Amino acid sequence: MSYIEGTVVDIIYRNEHNSYTVLELETEGNLIVCVGSIPLIQPGEYVRFYGGYTTHKNYGRQFKVTGMESQMPQGDESICMFLAGGLIRGIGESTAQKIVEMFHEETFSVIENKPEQLAKIKGISARAAMKIHEDFIRMQAVRGVVMQLQKMGLTVKEAMIAYEAYGSGAPFLIEKNPYRLMDDVKGIGFVKADRIAEKLGREQYVSLRTQSAIRYVLSRAMQSGHTCLPETMLIRQSAQFLQVDEQEVVEGLKGLIASGYVAENNYNAVRAVADSTAFLTESYIAYKLVGLSKAVPKMQVSQEVIERVLAEEKMLSDEQKTAVRMAVTSPVCIITGGPGTGKTTILNQVLKIFERSGVVTMLAAPTGRAAKRMESATGRQAKTIHRLLEYGAEAAEESESDFSLFRRDEDHPLEADAVIIDESSMVDIFLMRGLVAALEPGTRLILTGDADQLPSVGPGNVLKDIIASKVAPSTVLNEVFRSGGNIVLNAHKVNEGEAVDLFRAGDFVFIPADNADEALKTLISCYMEQIKLAKSPEQLQVICPVKKGTIGVHYINRQLRERLNPRLMDKQEVSFGENLFREGDKVMQIVNNYNKSWYIAGASAVLTRSEGVYNGDVGRIERICPEERTVRILFDEERVAEYAFDELNEIEHAYAITVHKSQGSEFDTVILPLCYGYSDFLTRNLLYTAITRAKKKLIIIGRESTVRNMIDNAKVSLRYTALDHEIKKERALIEDAQSGRRLFREEIPQYDDLIDIFSEGD
Repeated sequence: MSYIEGTVVDIIYRNEHNSYTVLELETEGNLIVCVGSIPLIQPGEYVRFYGGYTTHKNYGRQFKVTGMESQMPQGDESICMFLAGGLIRGIGESTAQKIVEMFHEETFSVIENKPEQLAKIKGISARAAMKIHEDFIRMQAVRGVVMQLQKMGLTVKEAMIAYEAYGSGAPFLIEKNPYRLMDDVKGIGFVKADRIAEKLGREQYVSLRTQSAIRYVLSRAMQSGHTCLPETMLIRQSAQFLQVDEQEVVEGLKGLIASGYVAENNYNAVRAVADSTAFLTESYIAYKLVGLSKAVPKMQVSQEVIERVLAEEKMLSDEQKTAVRMAVTSPVCIITGGPGTGKTTILNQVLKIFERSGVVTMLAAPTGRAAKRMESATGRQAKTIHRLLEYGAEAAEESESDFSLFRRDEDHPLEADAVIIDESSMVDIFLMRGLVAALEPGTRLILTGDADQLPSVGPGNVLKDIIASKVAPSTVLNEVFRSGGNIVLNAHKVNEGEAVDLFRAGDFVFIPADNADEALKTLISCYMEQIKLAKSPEQLQVICPVKKGTIGVHYINRQLRERLNPRLMDKQEVSFGENLFREGDKVMQIVNNYNKSWYIAGASAVLTRSEGVYNGDVGRIERICPEERTVRILFDEERVAEYAFDELNEIEHAYAITVHKSQGSEFDTVILPLCYGYSDFLTRNLLYTAITRAKKKLIIIGRESTVRNMIDNAKVSLRYTALDHEIKKERALIEDAQSGRRLFREEIPQYDDLIDIFSEGD
């Protein structure tokens, strides 16, 4: 690793939250721009930065810092620059000059050891002198810890996070157990923690290493959607990962079970192991769902109102009427079905019955775009589930619970008689846990969606597990009502594993391409034609199964952007990581940011300002301001939000998106490149999900064999989950308890009198 040495002459930019800094370093008479996570650095310091040179498309050659060493400045000018740098409160340029003029080279010694002497200077009180001393000592302590942690192998950024987690005892705690970093420092996984352990002497951490590797294998499984693994599989994978004997893993697993880090259970006579967080989450969901399913709804709905509303809608089928009756009379229920099966029609009838019965109902969906679709379809307000549960940082400060970011919970339940969740297949176990926690007994829960779409990105198979558990009645809609042309027809055929006619005219178009290069060329030509016909550019979307490769999201985005939004002299650009963002670019928010402020374009910001930009929101970059280091984005052609440069990890280009990212959204026209050989990843439900994103036109470009293989590949991504088993177990416990209570009543006629006595005693 290369390094450069010199004096810091100017801090151009510093983010106080993550220590990202842009500064100028004078070295051998040259000024070099240095960037990176550089905490507590001040003008005037002499430093050695480790890292390497990079070339920024806008700002030229820079030195990217990954590590540093520094020494306190020497000489009046450098000391004055350091004191006036802003890290020591109460010292500006004028005060710094006075201090240096009085103490010169003894300045730092005086501040550290004889702070009372600072009060000799006009304008510095005794109290202010002690404050300067305390800030200086704190800064020196932090710098000392960071330097120690760097020697252990942490980057400056990781060292700062570790310091925030552990305080001044960070070096001692990490030396005692370097694998604890996996839990406490974002970005450090097993491999990095293991490298630090090796530097410290890995032989002293053998048991910790084995247990940490087991937890790492479980965490990777959760990233793939599993909530548990069969014990034999976990032992085998962990042993292979560590290259050790399986017996060593067995002993490590015993220790983890005893300490409570993982949980072990039997499901269908198979021993399964789960991360304790996942196990407790699924167990809690089961407990709440069984309780909700057995509760009496807070607000009753009369049969008269139900039948009157159903009679008013002449086009309802018997299947739809049955679904409506089930939804308005059941404490918990599920309604699933593919495109055109009438889910929206049913939902509107349910809402009409609830409104006439005085049932206060809340609507929500997992993503912003799905909530917006729900709102448009029903004419009622719909929110994201996170917004419904009032996600926010303030709640996090009130509790250390893993789910404390939701203000709505068991102690502060939702003030609703019924809650309806759409696109429920996208809900993972952690979001479901937050939802059911906020529902008090008697609140109806209606889950709607399409169980045949891709499962949630997060762990779990919530919707399918709830259906399989039979904890609540469910209706699967099969009859197609909506005239959706060949898109709807072929979507259902694909879902049933039937062959589709790719060469019929209409809204379902197939364009053959023999290879990826040909498919890309055709896709670009097709996109340029369709963009001219689109009512809105946001209603034309390329959807891809993969991110990499010639017809992957990343490459297609670059190709389309250069044609639709080419580089011009008057267009500002900014680089972030491997992405180059340009004014006019189509972008997508890829994480939920509930605290991001926005306002309505062209309206009074005072009246229209609000918060919340959600995963899947699509917008355009309106303005990039290098001086203020901000990017302004217009979302959905109306909401304006501003991002600091260091927040650009929250967005990516959106001319093309993955099938997973498209869930919960619909577009007038979808272009789908499919030019691959056989792969287990290319499944029927992946194709089905992609097809159902198109409302008016679907254009598939690629090989006929790829489409056929995907239809034949009925392998739903296997997920090891336990929610259905936990629900059945919870229900059995309650039924056994109720049965025991009935027997007790029969054997002791005075049972009710005994209960009264016990109650009086309480």
